[in-house]
Amino acid sequence: MSEQPETPHLDAPERTTWMRRYALDPALADEFISFLTKQVIPAREERGFTVESMWLSDGKDELTWFVSRFGNREEFLEAEQAWDESPERAAIFADAPAYVTDKDLRPVTRLR
Repeated sequence: MSEQPETPHLDAPERTTWMRRYALDPALADEFISFLTKQVIPAREERGFTVESMWLSDGKDELTWFVSRFGNREEFLEAEQAWDESPERAAIFADAPAYVTDKDLRPVTRLR
């Protein structure tokens, strides 16, 4: 018997999710994860974002995480732009090493 994708409840608020896949320097992966969990994620959560999950490749050279926020795609992008341009984000990243060597960012739809 095959399982069916989850069906959103009709009265549930719209939620937009983006996949963020980063190529990493494996030597800095543990430090980057600590940086994300202690500084970046709490700041993003204060702005209404939710980190749904994070996945690190076995070689520690790729991190994939899923970030969501209530609202449609346009509202998500507006909030993302506000975060990107914020003095708070600039301060958090001011002295951070170049952990990420490449990025793949895209909207995704949860099926299950």
